[in-house]
Amino acid sequence: MKRPSYFLFIMVFISLTGYAQKHDTTDALQRTLKHLETFQQKHPQERVYLQTDRAYYEAGDDIWFKAHVTVSQFNLLSAISKIMYVELLNDQQEVVQSRRLPVISGLSMGDFKLPETLVEGQYHIRAYTNWMRNFDEGLFFHQAITVNNKNSGGIISRSNFIYKNTTEKDKQVYGTVQLLDFKGRMIPNRQVAFELKNNGKTIAKQQVATDELGRLRFQFPYESRKKDQPDLLILHIDHGNQGTIVKNIPVIIRPDKRSIHLQAEAGTLLAGIQNRVGVQVIRNFIDEKQEVQGQLESNGQVITKFKSDAAGLGSFDFIPESDKAYSVLVYFADGDTIRMPLPDVQTEGFHLAVNNLMEQGIVAQLTASQSHIKNQQIACIIQSQGMVFYAAKQSMSKPAITFNIPKKDLPSGILEVALLDEQMDLISSRKIFILNPRDTLILQARPNQTSYGTREKVTLDIKGLMPDTTDIGAFSASVVNIDKIPQIPKADKNIFSTLWLQANTYNTFDQPPINIVHQNKQTQQQIDVLMLTQSINRSFWKNVKEGKFPEIAYTPEKELRISGIVTNKQDEPVANAKVTIASFKPTATVLDTVTDSAGRFNFDKLLFYDQTDFLVQARDAKGKKNVKVKLDEVPSQAISQEDREGEVKVTAKEGASNQNSEKSLDEVQQYGFSGKSIVLEEVEVNAKKENPAKHSSNLNGPGNADQVISGDELYFNGCPTLDICLQGRLVGVRFVNGIPYSTRSMNRPMQIILDGMYMDASALNIINPFDVASVEVLRTVGNTAIYGMWGSNGVLVITTRRGDQPRRFGPELYAPGLTTFSPQGFYEIRNFESPDYEAAADTTGSDRRTTVYWQPGIVVQKEHPASVSFYTADEPGIYRIEIEGLDVNGRLGKSTSYIRVEKK
Repeated sequence: MKRPSYFLFIMVFISLTGYAQKHDTTDALQRTLKHLETFQQKHPQERVYLQTDRAYYEAGDDIWFKAHVTVSQFNLLSAISKIMYVELLNDQQEVVQSRRLPVISGLSMGDFKLPETLVEGQYHIRAYTNWMRNFDEGLFFHQAITVNNKNSGGIISRSNFIYKNTTEKDKQVYGTVQLLDFKGRMIPNRQVAFELKNNGKTIAKQQVATDELGRLRFQFPYESRKKDQPDLLILHIDHGNQGTIVKNIPVIIRPDKRSIHLQAEAGTLLAGIQNRVGVQVIRNFIDEKQEVQGQLESNGQVITKFKSDAAGLGSFDFIPESDKAYSVLVYFADGDTIRMPLPDVQTEGFHLAVNNLMEQGIVAQLTASQSHIKNQQIACIIQSQGMVFYAAKQSMSKPAITFNIPKKDLPSGILEVALLDEQMDLISSRKIFILNPRDTLILQARPNQTSYGTREKVTLDIKGLMPDTTDIGAFSASVVNIDKIPQIPKADKNIFSTLWLQANTYNTFDQPPINIVHQNKQTQQQIDVLMLTQSINRSFWKNVKEGKFPEIAYTPEKELRISGIVTNKQDEPVANAKVTIASFKPTATVLDTVTDSAGRFNFDKLLFYDQTDFLVQARDAKGKKNVKVKLDEVPSQAISQEDREGEVKVTAKEGASNQNSEKSLDEVQQYGFSGKSIVLEEVEVNAKKENPAKHSSNLNGPGNADQVISGDELYFNGCPTLDICLQGRLVGVRFVNGIPYSTRSMNRPMQIILDGMYMDASALNIINPFDVASVEVLRTVGNTAIYGMWGSNGVLVITTRRGDQPRRFGPELYAPGLTTFSPQGFYEIRNFESPDYEAAADTTGSDRRTTVYWQPGIVVQKEHPASVSFYTADEPGIYRIEIEGLDVNGRLGKSTSYIRVEKK
């Protein structure tokens, strides 16, 4: 069955019969509907969902993902954006790796290669398109993942560090680290020796034991911590016969997240009638499975009591009195309390109550105080993102009117029920959630057996039951040995919960775990309370009434391009200037164009990959180079940290001296030198040379290093990223794929310390050389000893500029009309390597795969089910098979099944 068009939905719902509503023919309502249509056409909202192979990884693993970019309430595959971004962020919200990916027919795929040296902890995958940046960042795709150390001994750590004001001036840090095994069981009474380090110095050391919940508790003053230099907590965990397990946990201190969000239904409390209030409890994740108790009070008197469920959701009803003030008190399991006042009670106005728990329809009842019963026409609109699915009106001739809305034609997801007066001003609104069975595909993945031996072939037949249609569905499949990943409770992140629920609630990080597909009465009530707590966007309806909508700041990306403007020294545009771009990887390419009357130039329909360096040269119409090139800003995402083994990096500088390059792009012109010479008079310099590392966090003291490089020297080099700048400039340091190794220790990379923060060795290529004040090289024992184990392989101490360190050089000083540019190109997608033991029986190696199979390109039709096959690994266990995807009409599907693998 094809999706009804936008206009068909309007016609169906605005001309309802059999109900008290009438079709509103007033100009105001028709104008509002027209404005909503305009908004929907000009501001279509994209959503992104990523299916990953799993949510738990170890350093050195691969993360595989398939991306679905959809648009509209129907989740149709989007044709708006042709490019998307996927980022891996650490617990400090810093980009660790980034991917720029092509989007073809709303689909994309990619992967992250986790370095062996990656610090264990909580990470997030964030995905979005440039067009999505016009809307709230809370609508981006977010997924939490856990990265553990390969030598973890089966122990998982979960940590949380918050600060609280114990007195008016004193701030204390409270830390909790919980130890769990792979089955999700707490590890009590385990001996742990911990060491707390600040800026490389040990500030606390103690032998402790975990409590009955497997927790370690810490407390220390907040003010003594340097905000830009997080502490490091080193745990030495007694693991019996397996020896001692060492875990390094960054101490990321945040404000106490414990809070409560109260929302009166439709945003107001009206005196004299029954009102409902939704409660959402935001908690520190260590306590996320604990229910909380609460009570409503007025003048010290308890009016009613309530409790939340395990997801932190609850509600209560009461009849407010106009002369009373109300507050809510919440009790946590550990004795903490939070008190929050309710909004003032209104004596005049409206109150909206919505019942969305019935199977066939929705009842929206609007109650008015006596002074607001004026026989005016009240409009009821159900919409999402400007797309209208119901519109009707009634006369407010009595204290309460009711709109009865059938569900059968409403799409799945979050919708808004809005009530407006005759002037189309918003009276009240409420979010609701709809689950329509017609929007769900019934996927089936049937293995040819239920149990297998190791290295045995498995064949899956995948069917997507799509009745009355021949539509095509696009799906991806992951097969994971779940006996090798921890069974820790987490939010049920899947294609349904993301595209139907979380993509429109604006608080992705605090989204409670709700299984929206297999709904029962309890789940329906949970989702209804979540909708009850969603705030009202009154400015949206004000803009709809006036026909004014936000300006678009970010355009949809359709292709890779390089564009900008050429100006003279007075920043005036230069028309008819010749602009040339050149790159030398993977092959030499030179393109040129001329600027238009506004001095602008554009190279479009380009195809290049990560780490492609460009040289951009401009000359005016007379061939003179005294012009400036200003490149347009591209999305400020970090360049991918993935370099291929054996790949030779060619910078624009190196390429410019290539024999096949044009003479106009030679090395002499890149550095801005010409054949002319100037004789300078003798000058005596008496000024003392300034230490470029004066703000360094070097534990030996600023500038006390084997070698110090000034950031001004680096920027003079004209290179796009710091790893390129440093290659060949550091004594006793060799770079392999952008990672520095000391010649004294070539097996392990050097430790990177950026402004006191301990960074992964692969972080150099995300540091802008323009921001660097100094780089200090520590290689000898005299300089590295103070860093202990962190300095055993050498240290690079990098310090960024402060306000008293202006840049001494600019690109125009040395290279007029010339600049280098290293934009983020497409990530070169890798294929998942799946062995074929039938074709080549390898009995020498050990197959210890956790993700046994990954296939992002499965196509299913009604009459043509898909079939895929793979081989089991050497380790027995329960293998989980997950299939997810959607069809061309936006119907979503997910299938989870299991097989058992036993040792032969």
